[in-house]
Order: sequence, then C-alpha cells, then structure tokens
Amino acid sequence: MPQPPDLVVGDAVYYAREPAVGLIYTTYERGRHERPGVQLLLSDGRDLSGFSAEEADQFLQLLGDTGLRYEFVNVGQLARDYQRGVFGQAFHNARVLLLAQELASPEPPVA
Repeated sequence: MPQPPDLVVGDAVYYAREPAVGLIYTTYERGRHERPGVQLLLSDGRDLSGFSAEEADQFLQLLGDTGLRYEFVNVGQLARDYQRGVFGQAFHNARVLLLAQELASPEPPVA
C-alpha cells in the first residue's frame, strides 16, 4: 500500500472526529528520516495543534489545496489572523472541496 502524501501548509482536511474541515497552517520536522508533523486549525477557530504524520494518516482526510499561503509565527498571531479573516477564503475553498468529494462519492468521508 503506497504511503499517503505529506500534508503541506494550505491543505484542507476533513477531521471526522468533530466532524469539521480544517486547514494545515504549519508543518514541523520530527526527526531524521521521519515524515513531518502538521498543525491544524478548524473552521470554528480552534487550534487542534499537532498531529504526527502517522496520526494525520489515521485521522485527517486530505481534501486538497486551498491556495492558502501562510507563515506561522505564534498562536497569538494565529488567533488574531483568524479573527481578521485571513483564513476565510481558504475555509470557503475547503468546504467546496468537501462538497465536491461528497457529491462524487456515495460514502461519507472517513479519516
């Protein structure tokens, strides 16, 4: 079975535990020869923080690229940027990607 692709900043994902769409807002190195981890922002503004690559494979379903280009500074700036609407278009794109996937598949998305 092929390894899932690494998630990158700007990717939209579906998080079935909520259920909600989210955006990858930063990635981080985990060690030599390990795939990068990701940090996730949900559409309601909650920062779910870090997922290892293995956790992301298990719990996050890739929807696609939203076009978001973002440079994470700190959680305070992330919250301010969310309040200012920096992620608004990306979350709109994420919902469109989810809808397109739902329409193309008779099964609901699963993580």
